[in-house]
Amino acid sequence: MATMDAALAEVRDARAGPRPLALYVHIPFCASKCHFCDWVVDIPVRQLRQQAAERKPYIEALRRQIEHYGPKLMEAGYVPQLLYWGGGTPGRLVPEEMRAIHSALASSMDLSGLIEWTIETTPNDVTAEKLQTLKEIGVTRISVGVQSFDPHQLRTAGRAHTPEVAHKALGMLREHGFDNFNIDVIVGFPGEHLERTLATIETTISFDPKHISSYPFRATANTVMTMQVQRKRVERPTLGGMIEADETSRAVLLGADYHEYSHGYWVKDSQYEDRDANYTYGMTGERMGFGSGADSVMCGRFLRNNKTNYAGFIDDPLRFDQVQPFSLANPGMFVNHIGGALMTRTGLNFERLRRLTGVSFDDLRGTAQIRAWLDYLREHGAEFVETDTDLQIAPANRHRVYIAQLLGIVG
Repeated sequence: MATMDAALAEVRDARAGPRPLALYVHIPFCASKCHFCDWVVDIPVRQLRQQAAERKPYIEALRRQIEHYGPKLMEAGYVPQLLYWGGGTPGRLVPEEMRAIHSALASSMDLSGLIEWTIETTPNDVTAEKLQTLKEIGVTRISVGVQSFDPHQLRTAGRAHTPEVAHKALGMLREHGFDNFNIDVIVGFPGEHLERTLATIETTISFDPKHISSYPFRATANTVMTMQVQRKRVERPTLGGMIEADETSRAVLLGADYHEYSHGYWVKDSQYEDRDANYTYGMTGERMGFGSGADSVMCGRFLRNNKTNYAGFIDDPLRFDQVQPFSLANPGMFVNHIGGALMTRTGLNFERLRRLTGVSFDDLRGTAQIRAWLDYLREHGAEFVETDTDLQIAPANRHRVYIAQLLGIVG
Protein backbone atom coordinates (compact mmCIF):
# COMPACT_ATOMS: atom_id res chain seq x y z
CA MET A 1 0.00 0.00 0.00
CA ALA A 2 2.70 2.47 0.98
CA THR A 3 4.50 1.89 -2.32
CA MET A 4 1.47 2.80 -4.41
CA ASP A 5 0.54 5.74 -2.20
CA ALA A 6 4.08 7.10 -2.48
CA ALA A 7 4.08 6.71 -6.26
CA LEU A 8 0.82 8.62 -6.57
CA ALA A 9 2.20 11.34 -4.30
CA GLU A 10 5.22 11.68 -6.62
CA VAL A 11 2.93 12.10 -9.62
CA ARG A 12 0.86 14.65 -7.71
CA ASP A 13 3.90 16.69 -6.72
CA ALA A 14 5.28 16.69 -10.28
CA ARG A 15 2.22 18.66 -11.41
CA ALA A 16 2.50 17.34 -14.95
CA GLY A 17 -1.08 18.26 -15.85
CA PRO A 18 -4.09 16.03 -16.64
CA ARG A 19 -3.27 12.37 -17.23
CA PRO A 20 -5.72 10.08 -19.07
CA LEU A 21 -6.76 7.00 -17.12
CA ALA A 22 -8.69 3.81 -17.80
CA LEU A 23 -10.45 2.20 -14.84
CA TYR A 24 -11.04 -1.53 -14.57
CA VAL A 25 -13.26 -3.25 -11.99
CA HIS A 26 -12.88 -7.00 -11.59
CA ILE A 27 -15.83 -9.18 -10.59
CA PRO A 28 -14.60 -12.76 -9.96
CA PHE A 29 -17.95 -14.60 -10.04
CA CYS A 30 -19.66 -16.74 -12.70
CA ALA A 31 -22.68 -19.00 -13.07
CA SER A 32 -20.55 -21.87 -14.35
CA LYS A 33 -16.93 -22.96 -14.75
CA CYS A 34 -16.58 -22.99 -18.53
CA HIS A 35 -14.40 -25.72 -20.00
CA PHE A 36 -12.40 -23.41 -22.29
CA CYS A 37 -11.78 -20.55 -19.84
CA ASP A 38 -8.24 -20.20 -18.51
CA TRP A 39 -9.23 -17.59 -15.94
CA VAL A 40 -11.26 -20.06 -13.87
CA VAL A 41 -8.67 -22.87 -13.81
CA ASP A 42 -7.37 -22.04 -10.32
CA ILE A 43 -10.66 -20.73 -8.90
CA PRO A 44 -12.68 -23.07 -6.62
CA VAL A 45 -16.19 -23.67 -7.97
CA ARG A 46 -17.76 -22.76 -4.64
CA GLN A 47 -16.05 -19.36 -4.65
CA LEU A 48 -16.80 -18.77 -8.32
CA ARG A 49 -20.53 -19.41 -7.92
CA GLN A 50 -21.11 -17.47 -4.70
CA GLN A 51 -24.50 -15.85 -4.26
CA ALA A 52 -25.12 -12.23 -3.23
CA ALA A 53 -25.02 -12.87 0.53
CA GLU A 54 -21.69 -14.71 0.22
CA ARG A 55 -20.27 -12.01 -2.05
CA LYS A 56 -20.83 -9.21 0.46
CA PRO A 57 -17.28 -9.27 1.95
CA TYR A 58 -15.78 -8.98 -1.53
CA ILE A 59 -18.04 -6.08 -2.51
CA GLU A 60 -17.13 -4.26 0.71
CA ALA A 61 -13.40 -4.86 0.14
CA LEU A 62 -13.72 -3.63 -3.43
CA ARG A 63 -15.46 -0.47 -2.22
CA ARG A 64 -12.71 0.13 0.36
CA GLN A 65 -10.04 -0.13 -2.31
CA ILE A 66 -11.87 2.26 -4.64
CA GLU A 67 -12.58 4.76 -1.86
CA HIS A 68 -8.93 4.75 -0.76
CA TYR A 69 -7.24 5.11 -4.14
CA GLY A 70 -9.90 7.10 -5.99
CA PRO A 71 -9.24 10.44 -4.25
CA LYS A 72 -5.48 9.94 -4.54
CA LEU A 73 -5.83 9.41 -8.28
CA MET A 74 -7.78 12.65 -8.52
CA GLU A 75 -5.19 14.54 -6.48
CA ALA A 76 -2.46 13.24 -8.79
CA GLY A 77 -4.22 14.73 -11.80
CA TYR A 78 -5.67 11.60 -13.39
CA VAL A 79 -8.77 12.00 -15.56
CA PRO A 80 -10.86 8.81 -15.95
CA GLN A 81 -11.86 8.37 -19.58
CA LEU A 82 -12.84 4.72 -19.74
CA LEU A 83 -14.51 2.34 -17.31
CA TYR A 84 -14.66 -1.42 -17.84
CA TRP A 85 -16.23 -4.01 -15.58
CA GLY A 86 -14.80 -7.44 -16.41
CA GLY A 87 -14.37 -10.82 -14.85
CA GLY A 88 -15.55 -13.35 -14.24
CA THR A 89 -19.01 -12.10 -15.04
CA PRO A 90 -19.99 -8.64 -13.74
CA GLY A 91 -23.50 -9.25 -15.04
CA ARG A 92 -23.77 -11.88 -12.32
CA LEU A 93 -24.16 -9.11 -9.73
CA VAL A 94 -27.60 -8.15 -8.48
CA PRO A 95 -28.75 -4.52 -8.87
CA GLU A 96 -27.91 -3.61 -5.25
CA GLU A 97 -24.32 -4.73 -5.75
CA MET A 98 -24.05 -2.80 -9.01
CA ARG A 99 -25.29 0.37 -7.34
CA ALA A 100 -22.96 -0.08 -4.36
CA ILE A 101 -19.87 -0.35 -6.58
CA HIS A 102 -20.97 2.57 -8.72
CA SER A 103 -21.57 4.66 -5.61
CA ALA A 104 -18.00 4.03 -4.45
CA LEU A 105 -16.61 5.02 -7.86
CA ALA A 106 -18.76 8.12 -8.26
CA SER A 107 -18.10 9.40 -4.74
CA SER A 108 -14.33 8.86 -5.02
CA MET A 109 -13.61 10.10 -8.54
CA ASP A 110 -14.91 12.52 -11.15
CA LEU A 111 -16.54 10.31 -13.76
CA SER A 112 -17.97 13.18 -15.81
CA GLY A 113 -15.26 12.73 -18.46
CA LEU A 114 -16.05 9.08 -19.22
CA ILE A 115 -16.42 8.43 -22.92
CA GLU A 116 -17.28 4.73 -22.62
CA TRP A 117 -18.41 2.38 -19.86
CA THR A 118 -18.56 -1.31 -20.71
CA ILE A 119 -19.79 -4.22 -18.62
CA GLU A 120 -19.43 -7.91 -19.47
CA THR A 121 -22.28 -10.37 -19.02
CA THR A 122 -23.53 -13.75 -20.16
CA PRO A 123 -26.97 -14.40 -21.66
CA ASN A 124 -28.22 -16.28 -18.60
CA ASP A 125 -27.45 -13.29 -16.35
CA VAL A 126 -29.46 -10.75 -18.36
CA THR A 127 -32.68 -9.58 -16.66
CA ALA A 128 -34.91 -6.56 -17.14
CA GLU A 129 -34.15 -5.32 -13.63
CA LYS A 130 -30.39 -5.51 -14.17
CA LEU A 131 -30.57 -3.75 -17.53
CA GLN A 132 -32.65 -0.96 -16.01
CA THR A 133 -30.07 -0.58 -13.24
CA LEU A 134 -27.19 -0.48 -15.71
CA LYS A 135 -28.98 2.21 -17.69
CA GLU A 136 -29.58 4.25 -14.54
CA ILE A 137 -25.97 4.18 -13.33
CA GLY A 138 -24.58 5.14 -16.74
CA VAL A 139 -23.33 2.01 -18.55
CA THR A 140 -23.04 2.77 -22.28
CA ARG A 141 -21.92 -0.56 -23.74
CA ILE A 142 -22.55 -4.24 -22.94
CA SER A 143 -20.38 -7.17 -24.00
CA VAL A 144 -22.23 -10.49 -24.10
CA GLY A 145 -20.29 -13.76 -23.91
CA VAL A 146 -22.37 -15.99 -26.18
CA GLN A 147 -19.42 -18.03 -27.59
CA SER A 148 -21.67 -20.23 -29.73
CA PHE A 149 -25.26 -20.54 -30.92
CA ASP A 150 -24.90 -24.30 -31.35
CA PRO A 151 -26.57 -26.29 -28.52
CA HIS A 152 -24.07 -29.14 -28.71
CA GLN A 153 -21.12 -26.80 -28.58
CA LEU A 154 -22.56 -24.87 -25.64
CA ARG A 155 -22.92 -28.11 -23.67
CA THR A 156 -19.40 -29.21 -24.62
CA ALA A 157 -18.02 -25.85 -23.53
CA GLY A 158 -19.78 -26.02 -20.15
CA ARG A 159 -21.87 -22.91 -20.77
CA ALA A 160 -24.86 -22.16 -18.55
CA HIS A 161 -27.15 -20.91 -21.33
CA THR A 162 -28.90 -22.28 -24.41
CA PRO A 163 -29.26 -20.67 -27.85
CA GLU A 164 -32.81 -19.71 -26.95
CA VAL A 165 -31.63 -17.88 -23.81
CA ALA A 166 -29.01 -16.04 -25.89
CA HIS A 167 -31.62 -14.94 -28.44
CA LYS A 168 -33.89 -13.65 -25.68
CA ALA A 169 -31.08 -11.80 -23.89
CA LEU A 170 -29.89 -10.02 -27.03
CA GLY A 171 -33.44 -8.95 -27.78
CA MET A 172 -33.80 -7.57 -24.26
CA LEU A 173 -30.73 -5.37 -24.70
CA ARG A 174 -32.38 -3.39 -27.49
CA GLU A 175 -35.69 -3.30 -25.66
CA HIS A 176 -33.91 -1.51 -22.80
CA GLY A 177 -32.05 0.96 -24.98
CA PHE A 178 -28.69 -0.81 -25.28
CA ASP A 179 -28.09 -0.64 -29.00
CA ASN A 180 -24.30 -0.54 -28.52
CA PHE A 181 -23.42 -4.12 -27.62
CA ASN A 182 -20.74 -6.66 -28.46
CA ILE A 183 -21.23 -10.37 -29.05
CA ASP A 184 -18.32 -12.66 -28.15
CA VAL A 185 -17.96 -15.87 -30.17
CA ILE A 186 -15.23 -18.51 -30.41
CA VAL A 187 -14.26 -20.14 -33.70
CA GLY A 188 -12.44 -23.43 -34.14
CA PHE A 189 -13.53 -25.27 -31.01
CA PRO A 190 -11.97 -28.76 -30.84
CA GLY A 191 -14.09 -31.18 -32.85
CA GLU A 192 -16.38 -28.45 -34.18
CA HIS A 193 -17.23 -28.89 -37.84
CA LEU A 194 -16.89 -25.82 -40.05
CA GLU A 195 -20.60 -25.60 -40.81
CA ARG A 196 -21.36 -25.19 -37.09
CA THR A 197 -18.78 -22.42 -36.79
CA LEU A 198 -20.27 -20.64 -39.78
CA ALA A 199 -23.80 -21.04 -38.43
CA THR A 200 -22.72 -19.26 -35.21
CA ILE A 201 -21.08 -16.42 -37.18
CA GLU A 202 -24.13 -16.01 -39.43
CA THR A 203 -26.50 -16.02 -36.45
CA THR A 204 -24.31 -13.45 -34.70
CA ILE A 205 -24.43 -11.18 -37.75
CA SER A 206 -28.22 -11.52 -37.93
CA PHE A 207 -28.50 -9.51 -34.69
CA ASP A 208 -26.62 -6.66 -36.40
CA PRO A 209 -24.46 -5.93 -33.34
CA LYS A 210 -22.31 -2.82 -33.35
CA HIS A 211 -19.30 -4.97 -32.40
CA ILE A 212 -18.34 -8.63 -32.80
CA SER A 213 -15.41 -10.32 -31.04
CA SER A 214 -14.49 -13.47 -32.93
CA TYR A 215 -11.75 -15.34 -31.09
CA PRO A 216 -9.89 -18.47 -32.21
CA PHE A 217 -10.06 -21.22 -29.61
CA ARG A 218 -7.26 -20.77 -27.07
CA ALA A 219 -5.91 -24.12 -25.92
CA THR A 220 -4.63 -22.96 -22.55
CA ALA A 221 -2.98 -25.53 -20.31
CA ASN A 222 -5.10 -27.12 -17.55
CA THR A 223 -8.48 -26.05 -18.90
CA VAL A 224 -11.01 -28.87 -19.09
CA MET A 225 -11.20 -28.62 -22.88
CA THR A 226 -7.42 -28.77 -23.36
CA MET A 227 -7.20 -31.80 -21.07
CA GLN A 228 -9.99 -33.44 -23.09
CA VAL A 229 -7.89 -32.88 -26.22
CA GLN A 230 -4.77 -34.30 -24.59
CA ARG A 231 -6.70 -37.35 -23.37
CA LYS A 232 -8.19 -37.80 -26.87
CA ARG A 233 -11.76 -37.36 -25.69
CA VAL A 234 -12.33 -34.67 -28.31
CA GLU A 235 -10.65 -34.19 -31.64
CA ARG A 236 -7.29 -32.39 -31.53
CA PRO A 237 -7.40 -29.06 -33.38
CA THR A 238 -4.94 -28.68 -36.24
CA LEU A 239 -3.25 -25.55 -37.52
CA GLY A 240 -4.87 -25.98 -40.92
CA GLY A 241 -8.31 -26.52 -39.42
CA MET A 242 -8.01 -23.55 -37.06
CA ILE A 243 -6.87 -21.27 -39.87
CA GLU A 244 -9.67 -22.50 -42.14
CA ALA A 245 -12.30 -21.83 -39.45
CA ASP A 246 -10.88 -18.38 -38.76
CA GLU A 247 -10.43 -17.34 -42.38
CA THR A 248 -13.83 -18.64 -43.44
CA SER A 249 -15.42 -16.71 -40.56
CA ARG A 250 -13.45 -13.62 -41.54
CA ALA A 251 -14.74 -13.86 -45.10
CA VAL A 252 -18.34 -14.00 -43.85
CA LEU A 253 -17.81 -10.98 -41.60
CA LEU A 254 -16.19 -9.00 -44.42
CA GLY A 255 -19.10 -9.94 -46.68
CA ALA A 256 -21.49 -8.50 -44.09
CA ASP A 257 -19.61 -5.15 -44.16
CA TYR A 258 -17.71 -5.64 -40.90
CA HIS A 259 -14.03 -4.72 -40.83
CA GLU A 260 -11.34 -5.87 -38.42
CA TYR A 261 -9.58 -3.06 -36.55
CA SER A 262 -7.63 -5.26 -34.11
CA HIS A 263 -7.15 -9.00 -34.10
CA GLY A 264 -10.57 -10.61 -33.65
CA TYR A 265 -12.42 -7.28 -33.20
CA TRP A 266 -14.97 -6.37 -35.87
CA VAL A 267 -17.21 -3.34 -36.49
CA LYS A 268 -19.12 -1.78 -39.37
CA ASP A 269 -18.72 1.75 -38.05
CA SER A 270 -15.43 2.84 -36.46
CA GLN A 271 -17.24 4.86 -33.77
CA TYR A 272 -18.22 1.55 -32.16
CA GLU A 273 -14.70 0.21 -31.76
CA ASP A 274 -13.92 -1.01 -28.24
CA ARG A 275 -12.24 2.11 -26.87
CA ASP A 276 -10.97 0.31 -23.80
CA ALA A 277 -9.25 -2.32 -25.95
CA ASN A 278 -7.72 0.34 -28.20
CA TYR A 279 -6.48 2.21 -25.14
CA THR A 280 -5.08 -0.84 -23.34
CA TYR A 281 -3.51 -2.77 -26.20
CA GLY A 282 -2.35 0.43 -27.87
CA MET A 283 -0.58 1.50 -24.64
CA THR A 284 -2.33 4.86 -24.81
CA GLY A 285 -2.05 5.56 -21.10
CA GLU A 286 -2.16 4.26 -17.56
CA ARG A 287 -4.76 1.84 -16.22
CA MET A 288 -5.95 1.32 -12.66
CA GLY A 289 -7.49 -2.05 -11.83
CA PHE A 290 -9.65 -2.63 -8.77
CA GLY A 291 -10.43 -6.03 -7.27
CA SER A 292 -8.97 -9.48 -6.77
CA GLY A 293 -7.45 -10.59 -10.05
CA ALA A 294 -7.05 -7.05 -11.43
CA ASP A 295 -3.89 -5.71 -13.06
CA SER A 296 -2.73 -2.09 -13.19
CA VAL A 297 -0.09 -0.20 -15.13
CA MET A 298 0.55 2.91 -13.06
CA CYS A 299 3.47 5.23 -12.34
CA GLY A 300 5.95 3.12 -14.30
CA ARG A 301 4.92 0.01 -12.37
CA PHE A 302 2.99 -3.17 -13.00
CA LEU A 303 0.61 -3.98 -10.14
CA ARG A 304 -1.49 -7.06 -9.57
CA ASN A 305 -3.86 -8.57 -7.07
CA ASN A 306 -3.51 -12.31 -7.62
CA LYS A 307 -6.77 -14.06 -8.49
CA THR A 308 -5.83 -16.99 -6.22
CA ASN A 309 -5.48 -14.68 -3.21
CA TYR A 310 -9.19 -13.93 -2.89
CA ALA A 311 -9.16 -14.16 0.93
CA GLY A 312 -6.07 -11.97 1.12
CA PHE A 313 -7.76 -9.26 -0.93
CA ILE A 314 -10.77 -9.26 1.35
CA ASP A 315 -8.52 -9.00 4.42
CA ASP A 316 -6.44 -6.14 3.01
CA PRO A 317 -7.77 -4.61 -0.21
CA LEU A 318 -5.32 -1.69 -0.04
CA ARG A 319 -2.31 -3.94 -0.54
CA PHE A 320 -1.15 -5.21 -3.92
CA ASP A 321 0.26 -8.73 -4.19
CA GLN A 322 2.70 -7.53 -6.84
CA VAL A 323 4.23 -4.08 -7.32
CA GLN A 324 7.02 -4.27 -9.87
CA PRO A 325 8.75 -1.37 -11.63
CA PHE A 326 9.22 -1.87 -15.36
CA SER A 327 12.91 -2.56 -15.84
CA LEU A 328 15.40 -4.00 -18.31
CA ALA A 329 16.41 -6.33 -15.50
CA ASN A 330 13.13 -8.22 -16.13
CA PRO A 331 12.36 -8.00 -19.87
CA GLY A 332 9.83 -10.84 -19.62
CA MET A 333 7.31 -8.54 -17.98
CA PHE A 334 7.03 -6.59 -21.24
CA VAL A 335 6.03 -9.53 -23.41
CA ASN A 336 2.26 -9.46 -22.82
CA HIS A 337 2.11 -5.70 -23.29
CA ILE A 338 4.13 -5.71 -26.52
CA GLY A 339 2.29 -8.80 -27.75
CA GLY A 340 -1.06 -7.08 -27.29
CA ALA A 341 0.15 -4.01 -29.18
CA LEU A 342 1.38 -6.14 -32.08
CA MET A 343 -2.13 -7.54 -32.52
CA THR A 344 -3.54 -4.05 -33.20
CA ARG A 345 -3.72 -2.29 -36.57
CA THR A 346 -1.14 0.30 -35.50
CA GLY A 347 1.25 -2.11 -33.81
CA LEU A 348 3.73 -1.17 -31.12
CA ASN A 349 4.32 2.57 -30.85
CA PHE A 350 7.81 3.18 -29.47
CA GLU A 351 7.02 6.49 -27.78
CA ARG A 352 3.94 5.12 -26.01
CA LEU A 353 5.95 2.20 -24.69
CA ARG A 354 8.66 4.53 -23.37
CA ARG A 355 6.16 6.94 -21.84
CA LEU A 356 4.21 4.16 -20.10
CA THR A 357 7.13 2.09 -18.83
CA GLY A 358 10.15 4.38 -18.92
CA VAL A 359 12.01 1.85 -21.09
CA SER A 360 12.85 2.18 -24.78
CA PHE A 361 12.17 -0.58 -27.28
CA ASP A 362 15.69 -0.31 -28.66
CA ASP A 363 17.03 -1.17 -25.22
CA LEU A 364 14.46 -3.93 -24.78
CA ARG A 365 15.22 -5.76 -27.98
CA GLY A 366 18.87 -5.68 -27.06
CA THR A 367 18.07 -8.19 -24.33
CA ALA A 368 18.41 -11.91 -25.04
CA GLN A 369 14.86 -12.67 -23.87
CA ILE A 370 13.10 -10.20 -26.16
CA ARG A 371 15.32 -11.13 -29.12
CA ALA A 372 14.39 -14.78 -28.57
CA TRP A 373 10.70 -13.93 -28.30
CA LEU A 374 10.71 -11.93 -31.55
CA ASP A 375 12.47 -14.85 -33.24
CA TYR A 376 9.76 -17.14 -31.85
CA LEU A 377 7.11 -14.97 -33.51
CA ARG A 378 9.02 -15.10 -36.79
CA GLU A 379 9.12 -18.89 -36.54
CA HIS A 380 5.32 -18.78 -36.29
CA GLY A 381 5.08 -16.72 -39.47
CA ALA A 382 5.36 -13.12 -38.30
CA GLU A 383 6.52 -10.67 -40.96
CA PHE A 384 7.56 -7.49 -39.19
CA VAL A 385 7.18 -4.04 -40.68
CA GLU A 386 9.16 -1.35 -38.86
CA THR A 387 9.28 2.44 -39.18
CA ASP A 388 10.92 5.13 -37.09
CA THR A 389 7.85 5.23 -34.83
CA ASP A 390 6.42 1.73 -34.62
CA LEU A 391 6.71 -2.01 -35.19
CA GLN A 392 3.89 -4.01 -36.77
CA ILE A 393 3.13 -7.53 -37.88
CA ALA A 394 1.95 -7.49 -41.48
CA PRO A 395 -1.89 -7.60 -41.42
CA ALA A 396 -2.09 -10.40 -43.99
CA ASN A 397 -0.53 -12.97 -41.65
CA ARG A 398 -1.22 -11.51 -38.19
CA HIS A 399 -4.10 -13.92 -37.51
CA ARG A 400 -2.03 -16.92 -38.57
CA VAL A 401 0.76 -15.98 -36.18
CA TYR A 402 -1.75 -15.72 -33.34
CA ILE A 403 -3.35 -19.09 -34.08
CA ALA A 404 0.02 -20.84 -34.44
CA GLN A 405 1.01 -19.61 -30.98
CA LEU A 406 -2.28 -20.80 -29.47
CA LEU A 407 -1.88 -24.32 -30.81
CA GLY A 408 1.63 -24.55 -29.43
CA ILE A 409 0.15 -24.84 -25.94
CA VAL A 410 -1.67 -28.12 -26.60
CA GLY A 411 1.55 -30.07 -27.24
